[in-house]
Amino acid sequence: MLHHPCFLHLQYPILVLLLLSVRPDAAVADGGEFIFDGFSGADLNLTMDGDASVADGLLRLTSGRLSFLKGHAFYPYPLDFTEVSNGSSLASFSTTFLFSIMGPYIDLSSHGLAFVLCSNKDFSSALPGQFLGLLNQWNNGNATNHIVAIELDTIMNSEFQDIDSNHIGVDINGLISVSSATAGYYTPTHAFRKLSLTGGQPMQLWVDYDSNQAMMNVTVAPCCLSSKPSWPLLSVACNLSTVLPGTAVYAGFSSANGVLGSRHYILGWSFKLNGEPAALNYSALSIKTIQELAAQLQYQPHTNKIKTIILCAALLPTVGIAIAVSATLFKLHMKRRLDARRNQLEWQREYGLPSFTYKDLLIATSGFKDKMLLGKGGFGSVFKGLLPHSNRTVAIKRVSPESKQGMKEFMAEIVILGHLRHRNLVQLLGYCRHKQQLLLVYDYMPNGSLDCHLHTQDRNLCWAQRFRIIKGIASGLFYLHEDWEQVVIHRDIKTSNVLLDGEMNARLGDFGLARSHAHGADAHTTRVAGTWGYIAPELARLGKATKATDIFALGVLMMEVACARRPIWVNSADGEPLALADWVLAAWRRGSITDAIDPRLDDYVEEEIEVVLKLGLLCCHPSPNARPRMRLVMQYLDRDAALPTDLQPDTLLMSNFDVSQDDNEMHEQHAMSCPTTAITDLSRGR
Repeated sequence: MLHHPCFLHLQYPILVLLLLSVRPDAAVADGGEFIFDGFSGADLNLTMDGDASVADGLLRLTSGRLSFLKGHAFYPYPLDFTEVSNGSSLASFSTTFLFSIMGPYIDLSSHGLAFVLCSNKDFSSALPGQFLGLLNQWNNGNATNHIVAIELDTIMNSEFQDIDSNHIGVDINGLISVSSATAGYYTPTHAFRKLSLTGGQPMQLWVDYDSNQAMMNVTVAPCCLSSKPSWPLLSVACNLSTVLPGTAVYAGFSSANGVLGSRHYILGWSFKLNGEPAALNYSALSIKTIQELAAQLQYQPHTNKIKTIILCAALLPTVGIAIAVSATLFKLHMKRRLDARRNQLEWQREYGLPSFTYKDLLIATSGFKDKMLLGKGGFGSVFKGLLPHSNRTVAIKRVSPESKQGMKEFMAEIVILGHLRHRNLVQLLGYCRHKQQLLLVYDYMPNGSLDCHLHTQDRNLCWAQRFRIIKGIASGLFYLHEDWEQVVIHRDIKTSNVLLDGEMNARLGDFGLARSHAHGADAHTTRVAGTWGYIAPELARLGKATKATDIFALGVLMMEVACARRPIWVNSADGEPLALADWVLAAWRRGSITDAIDPRLDDYVEEEIEVVLKLGLLCCHPSPNARPRMRLVMQYLDRDAALPTDLQPDTLLMSNFDVSQDDNEMHEQHAMSCPTTAITDLSRGR
């Protein structure tokens, strides 16, 4: 009976299944869990395409042989992310993997790789290069993509607003990260250690998503640490149930090359739904192989020098032709220089600002070295500088030349801030235009930005300082709205844009989004600009900035200064987002509005702090018609006028609330009920 043909026909598939079940390098998902302690064998339980392959126990997503290639590797079976206890949300998950990125040079790579969760693992229409083999220019950012990715990116792409060329970001349906940070990890003493994603050294990454808290943590560290760092590199509030379908989710990796050929490796991978993934067996992984490949990379620059010499010798005839052509173009070049000089003189006559030379600013910042860097924003970096002739300390903003929005900011700062003079505004000293370089020079503010003093535990401002700062900002905004020859709408009032001088006086800065118009005219803005949490409801709906939208942001800032809380934060009790105005309003309803203040304050004047909090709520009224103008705000703060007697918590919710004004000019007509406001990370701003 053992030799019956039917039995023999069934025997071999059973034997194959038994052999697969005991393979050490791969495990089939059991309850949403699998682990790969290395990769080997032609029958590996992965779906691969493009340039992806398996060799020497490594999953190689891109081989580096050619440019503009992409590679994908996915666990072949869809995972059921449906949360059993709550069918409307997505299950929690955790994953960890070891990876290595090797470029043709020790310090240069060509784009990176990404861990991916998606509803469809067909990426045939995706592009390599900056699109990481995930998307293309037509579908990038579409909500129908149903993609969540953790990008390990080694190229700074201005079109995707990358922060640098060595970062980790969380991407949802597009390659503009909802949150990103320079690659690195925190030691047990909370010291930050930067990591270089290029160079080939193996590193480990963890992704932990808690569906109950709607929070994702991303952690990275060098290979084989004794334990996972306790502090994540990124902690992002996101509800993935609105992105992924739940019932059929694929997990895997995507990678792509650009002009340079790079290699991207995965050494091991562990994944689990609703729990911690199984620990990787480091002894079973091809770590030594990766380290040997990385060691070879150390000598790659010398090899390339030889190649460069050979290439230069081959190109000598071409160089000769280029010299001949350059002689023909010399006259045209001189004409362009003359035109550029004429344009520069016209620029100076029109805007009346002194122009700094690029050489002086280069000397002032020691060549724009990192040690002189004060901070980075969305459209450039700010450096501390010491002017060589006057020995004056200044702040120099270097606008990114690749950013069209950066050019608009540069123009706005010169056109508007260059003409403003007020003790509570940052003073623009001048500018420099050198080829593609755009630089702005300001007074240096030694005490940094206001948000650092409010939201850092080792710093604290007494109430007298905070009240003087509030009055200073209000004075500066009154000058912009009513006291200058034109009306200036700032459009981005927030604590990170308030700088403190040597005597802790407030200076409102960053006029890159500001717009001006004549008194009695209308502001011509149709695009939402600013930072969530400070954006008035009518601005979020219509995109129309007015004096009333600035006053809304001022009200949020006043409460933030008094309470030392972000405009929006996640409530630790229930995990839900909470607005600062609601926090203050709730304290007032309970009977004491001062219960909402910063607990570190113990020397405040109760009458002053009540005025600040109640005035902050009034400035944040849902109806723009109910918000006071800056002249009246100044009178309230100076105690020259009393707040309305009928100002109560319940009346602040009424869209038809009426506030008496001391002038006859009417508010812009944008009254409406308050919509739900989108929430993003406020910690970095622009």
